[in-house]
Amino acid sequence: MSDRPLPARRRAALAALLGGLLLVSAAAPAAHADPVSVKLRVEGKSGTIYEKPVTTDGHAVTTVSGGTHKCDGTNGGAHPTPGPTSTATLDDGAKQGGFTFDATFNDGFEDFLIDRIGPDSSTSSEFWGHFNNFVSSQVGGCQQRVGTGDEVLWVWDAFSKAHALKLAGPTAARTGQSIGVRVTDGGTGAPIPGSAIGGRLTDADGRATLSFAKAGIYRLKATRSDSVRSPLLTVCVDPVGAPSCTSGDKSSPSVELLSAGAAGGWASDRSASRSVELAWQGDDGTGSGVSRYDVDVRETGAAARTSDSGWRSLLTGTTKVSTRFRGRSGRQYEFRVTALDRAGNRSSATGNKLLIPVDDRDRSLIRFSKGWKRLQRKGAWGRHMVRSPRRGATARLRFRGTRLALIGRRLPKGGRLRVKIDRGTRTVRVRGAARHRRVLFTSKRLRSGLHRVRVTAVGGGPVELDAVGVRP
Repeated sequence: MSDRPLPARRRAALAALLGGLLLVSAAAPAAHADPVSVKLRVEGKSGTIYEKPVTTDGHAVTTVSGGTHKCDGTNGGAHPTPGPTSTATLDDGAKQGGFTFDATFNDGFEDFLIDRIGPDSSTSSEFWGHFNNFVSSQVGGCQQRVGTGDEVLWVWDAFSKAHALKLAGPTAARTGQSIGVRVTDGGTGAPIPGSAIGGRLTDADGRATLSFAKAGIYRLKATRSDSVRSPLLTVCVDPVGAPSCTSGDKSSPSVELLSAGAAGGWASDRSASRSVELAWQGDDGTGSGVSRYDVDVRETGAAARTSDSGWRSLLTGTTKVSTRFRGRSGRQYEFRVTALDRAGNRSSATGNKLLIPVDDRDRSLIRFSKGWKRLQRKGAWGRHMVRSPRRGATARLRFRGTRLALIGRRLPKGGRLRVKIDRGTRTVRVRGAARHRRVLFTSKRLRSGLHRVRVTAVGGGPVELDAVGVRP
């Protein structure tokens, strides 16, 4: 490291962390509105501060030294639309893991510079930096977008590290049996000799041989003085003849279903796509590790047929941590995810119910008179909506449930809609900021059963409808 004074070192760190903004390609991945599950690891000065899965999204981050600022990938114009980022992941991990961090904010780059994580603070020559999938990031942490399954790594004294180590080897062994492990550079795959692992040093090909005299669960990391520690390798060691991982793991893993909607929420609240992303997160603590997941769905509410009311499988024995689901219009769904660890212990969790709106293109459910024009809109539910600039255009549907919501867009010079449900009528003004997928009207609670709805444009300006939400 150079002996330049502090201001120059600070500028150098900023340049390394933030200066790659201009390198961000216009073809960078599009924003994803749903939360994602990533692997967060924080490697401090003398040990690992945190290493667990984290659910994250793009959101405002608050620090003592930096205040509150957005941290969603749009910082500095890095991406056109918001999504999860490395610093937002750190923020969510701190809340989940009970550690703290602090950061200053650089107005020019519109990004945070991390000053402290846990007990370890930056110095005049040692700074916090971040890696994505073992590769040192060239943009700021609020500009670095992350996706499901990514490995997000924050490192103390990051700019002095020659390698981000990756450790591979068997996850099960027998007492007295020799196993081979290998340490590589996680970004390039190059072997790393001289790495310490389980009391051994790796050879020129990055390999070492280990053995374990006692049964149990061993949590191994590779280290080298000039490199970032590796992620954990968890090895179950059992006596000869015993089922794998059963000697030291008697506890069940935990699992959380992350993105099955806010309680009672509409699928359109989260995404413009008619298919929604489900994500889940498992953790086995000091156990043998989660090995697979089962994911189930069932339809609930008044519209569910008896034959459809039971759980049915979406995924069985998967190692994935997300999937996409497309339900039937006007229906409500509940999801369940089960985590199994390598010892066969099992844990289940269910999420909030998700309501699928009736889209404007669902002609079998909703009918439009003349006077409406269907338009393609990227931000609308199902990427389309209907618009009427004149009085008298109507939309009709029947539904079974207890409440109805109109979903669409208010307009700066928007008009009025008259909503008639059975014998009750209400007029709604749809004037305001033009944002897609907003609830324009929600009915009072209705008796359970069949209802008839007629929505009419009654003048005063154009009106837009995107979908109709039906609550069982």
